[in-house]
Amino acid sequence: MSGQFSDIDGNVYNTITIGTQIWMKENLKTTKYNDGSSIPLVTDNTAWINLSTPGYCWYNNDAATYKSAYGAMYNWYTVNTGKICPPNWHVPTDTQWETLITYLGGKIIAGGKMKETGTAHWTSPNIGATNETGFTALPGGYRH
Repeated sequence: MSGQFSDIDGNVYNTITIGTQIWMKENLKTTKYNDGSSIPLVTDNTAWINLSTPGYCWYNNDAATYKSAYGAMYNWYTVNTGKICPPNWHVPTDTQWETLITYLGGKIIAGGKMKETGTAHWTSPNIGATNETGFTALPGGYRH
């Protein structure tokens, strides 16, 4: 089963059913909370490291290049508001991740079953990638 929905910014997301769970196939790209208020954009590395309030950024501070494929990166303060996802959606809990991992056969192989095949986004060799779920996980990076 699959479907689509959009966030408050109008970004469209595809969904996929894996086991008994429905997952978003893309990372969030929203710049606003689901109540319409803006999430602060933080582009400075030092400011990001010292941040104790909500914020988001783009991979390499380059939304034009990376927004579509990788979405935005949000800090914990943003996630913890409970307002980052569109209505009826939420950031998965540890328990939900564990359910997914168990359904896919355990920690050793679950990632490969969700990972995009090939080297369009992953470094060669892309070991273990089968993407048999259709999830198409990408290496979205991190910020520190």
